[in-house]
Amino acid sequence: MKKRIYGGMLLLTTTGLVVVSLALCWMFYLQFSKSVREDLREGIRVFGNSSSNFAENTLAALSSFDMRVTIVDPDGTVVFDNAFPINLLANHLDREEIQEALALGYGESNRYSDTFGQETYYASVRLIDGYVLRAAKTTHSIWGMFAEALPTVGFMVLLIVVGGYALASRLTLWIVAPINQMDLISPTAPYDELAPLIQTIENQRIHIAEQLASLNARTDTMTAIMDNMREGIILIDKRGLILTLNQSAATIFDIPGHMEGKNVLELTRDTAILHAVRSALDGIWGEITVERDHRMYHAIFSPVQGSGAMLLLWDNTEKMLGEKMRSEFSANVSHELKTPLTTIYGHAEMLAGGMVKPSDAGTFYARIKDEAARLITLIEDILLLSSLDEDVVQHHSEPVRFAEVAQEAIASLEEKASEHNVAVNLRGANFVMNANRAQIFELFHNLIDNAIKYNQPGGSIDILIEAEPQVKTARVVVTDTGIGIPREAQNRVFERFFRVDKSRSKKTGGTGLGLAIVKHIVIVHHGTIELTSMPGEGTMITITFPTC
Repeated sequence: MKKRIYGGMLLLTTTGLVVVSLALCWMFYLQFSKSVREDLREGIRVFGNSSSNFAENTLAALSSFDMRVTIVDPDGTVVFDNAFPINLLANHLDREEIQEALALGYGESNRYSDTFGQETYYASVRLIDGYVLRAAKTTHSIWGMFAEALPTVGFMVLLIVVGGYALASRLTLWIVAPINQMDLISPTAPYDELAPLIQTIENQRIHIAEQLASLNARTDTMTAIMDNMREGIILIDKRGLILTLNQSAATIFDIPGHMEGKNVLELTRDTAILHAVRSALDGIWGEITVERDHRMYHAIFSPVQGSGAMLLLWDNTEKMLGEKMRSEFSANVSHELKTPLTTIYGHAEMLAGGMVKPSDAGTFYARIKDEAARLITLIEDILLLSSLDEDVVQHHSEPVRFAEVAQEAIASLEEKASEHNVAVNLRGANFVMNANRAQIFELFHNLIDNAIKYNQPGGSIDILIEAEPQVKTARVVVTDTGIGIPREAQNRVFERFFRVDKSRSKKTGGTGLGLAIVKHIVIVHHGTIELTSMPGEGTMITITFPTC
């Protein structure tokens, strides 16, 4: 803008000077031409009432005269000329000014003179004897005046142009400065002519601010949604550069800093992921399972039309573990049911086929009864676990005295404890908590039964029940002097059908579901369970229930 204003002012100044100079020259030219014509008229009028002889003698007597003077007789023959020899001059009868003077007494004209080789002004007057006196003055004299004035005029024009340049520069700065100093946040028009433009800019600024605020709000909303999603989301452009990723994705890939603008190769070197990303960028949808830090993630690679690809990951560990547990549970149930059923079927087949002596039949019947009882116990445990999984039993809650229920469980297992020569001791407060009585009984029964089966002959079981009002909790601690549990198996003892010593479990009639049932009852009542054990020294199980 500054250059345009500056250039425009210079062009205007220069053009104005040129136009004014030309106009002045033209005016001077016209004025001088008028002056020349008047001089010519005045010069020949003094001879208007004279004869040709008088005029010739008078002109010949003049030593100098600033114009050409010619006397022509009525037939056009030149009889006198003060500038050229008359014998070299042609007949002048055809000259316009001569013809007008002969006809009217006075004539004027201007034309190119072959004699002088320049534009010439002529004025003629008819003398009393019929001759014509003509005076002429060339334009050489006119332009000579300009030639003499040209240096002065040129110098003045140059000074004006230089001054115009300097003034144009100052004026440009003076005009542009208020525009450059405008505050675009709350603009005020420095010139009235700019008011519509300033108003348009202000409207655009408000519109842009509104759009930017809306865009920021959308961005914040999307960022908040993405960052609070448990699923990981990664957007990748056509070049394989990461556009954005949420916090979950950063956690999954253990990214310490920002990855926006970096290549996906810096995110992971997993060939399966990179291959799926390339396929998605080529427009091919795909999905794979990704393992990261012992967690299993289901990953979907979706092409984004015209812009790249999107990677979506969600934690599928629990589902896969659940499927694995269900598969293992089905296999274990099938195995556990098959053993007693096979025994029952075999003994019954032998009895039915008469292959058993009458004296041995009682033994076979007793074996069938024991296996059937074991089968019933196993089915009951499975049904109880199923109910606990669905959380349908816990709703039947009532005030339960834990010491009282524990004493009932001890009484129900008194005979078994006596057979294994194991002493069971109960101590602590008889606190009351809203719970499902049947489940609490099952909890104590399984803990004591487990402690009896895996105890040493002559061993003991200590049951401590205590309330902790200051932290609003109650604890049940069951400690035995049994064989203990190896460290590598301690994290798995609460799994269904898991047995540390399978041969011992078979002998004691265990189903492998006792501690799994205990854990589920604790979970249903919003408690926690911990196990501490040393092989050969015994096991301590601590259960904590919230009392509020």
